[in-house]
Amino acid sequence: MKPHCSYLTTAALAFQILHSPAAVLYVDVNSTNPAPPYANWSAAATDMQSAIDSSSAGDLILVTNGLYQTGGRVVYGSLTNRVVINKAVTVQSANGPGVTFIEGYQDTSNIVGDDAVRCVYLTNKAVLSGFTLTNGATRSDGDGMQEQSGGGVWCEFTNAVITNCVITGNEANNEGGGVVSGTLFNCTLSSNMAYGDGAARPRAF
Repeated sequence: MKPHCSYLTTAALAFQILHSPAAVLYVDVNSTNPAPPYANWSAAATDMQSAIDSSSAGDLILVTNGLYQTGGRVVYGSLTNRVVINKAVTVQSANGPGVTFIEGYQDTSNIVGDDAVRCVYLTNKAVLSGFTLTNGATRSDGDGMQEQSGGGVWCEFTNAVITNCVITGNEANNEGGGVVSGTLFNCTLSSNMAYGDGAARPRAF
């Protein structure tokens, strides 16, 4: 087991989306009247997945303060992801990683295992901005990359972007306890662990 946990703080680069979003969808874990298409705070979704599912490529999903730790979806094999960003959208917190959390789940018997939940799956050209991602984990069997790597975030390729995020306390059975692939801007990684080939395998700036 390789307990990698050096802090990795990337250079503070400005990351800007150069075009206006086609639409803005809102998420508030305490919303009392969620109503698609979640077009304002009074009708905000209570979870990010509902807003992502209602979005189109180019949209902005704006998420307010809170702990987002329920729900989940499988993309590959049998590993559940807390949030699946499977469209080229931007999912952004309103007030930053200090107050907005995506929490996975670690198997109670062995941290990695069949009950584990990864924090985020991120497809090509999607952007995740301004969250703390914590307590994510992978399965201990299944596909070595898709199910056993990237306890915090698993990205399809380097054109999936993670910016202004804190990725901490995640674990993978194979590679990238914190993150696999993707491009990171102004992120901090700490206290992530991988049993195989490193606690983080991103392209970082």
